Amino acid sequence: MSLRDCSLGRLYYRGLEKAVLPWIKNRGITPNRVTFAGLIFAVMVPLGFSAHAFWGLLLIMLAGIADTADGLLARDTGLKSDFGAFLDSTLDRISDTFFLMGFWVLFWLDGRWVLEATILFFLVIISIYLISYVKARAEAAGLDGDTGIMTRPVRVVYLLVWAFLLMVFPGTAEALLWIGLSVFLIACTFTAGQRIVYIRDQFSFRI
Repeated sequence: MSLRDCSLGRLYYRGLEKAVLPWIKNRGITPNRVTFAGLIFAVMVPLGFSAHAFWGLLLIMLAGIADTADGLLARDTGLKSDFGAFLDSTLDRISDTFFLMGFWVLFWLDGRWVLEATILFFLVIISIYLISYVKARAEAAGLDGDTGIMTRPVRVVYLLVWAFLLMVFPGTAEALLWIGLSVFLIACTFTAGQRIVYIRDQFSFRI
């Protein structure tokens, strides 16, 4: 699923191209620097959540904007490269982990069911890495692996909505944490399965 396929996604990209991209270009910032800036924002997410859900939300948002802007900048300036794409994808895995650590911090601060929550977070991380790994292996074999409901842009949007709800409804934080984590785990696991089946069918077609 691509953000460009929906009206809100197209509006988001147009906003970046008209407002954020010119600001970055005028300062001579390279795409790789934007990529690293996104990583810095992501690393700060757990610290942001430890202060307040608003700061966690803001940092995920900034990291997401940087993650989108680096590719747009690379294409616009002609600096697109295979290494840049490789670096972006690699650092995305680190960012994904720190995003989840931010939500884990909220369980830790609550002090209840921390072990159970930690186990679920580990399962989510495995699912996310599997989604990425399956796609990479498929593309290395010359196949299409970009399918499933929880692509990375959708996962980031999901985390933003989750953080927003935690900020707006602090009185129901415990329920929102468990519901959000459970739905996220189920959706990511399902997506990994979707990709495996999708790629298996392509191998079968080759034979």
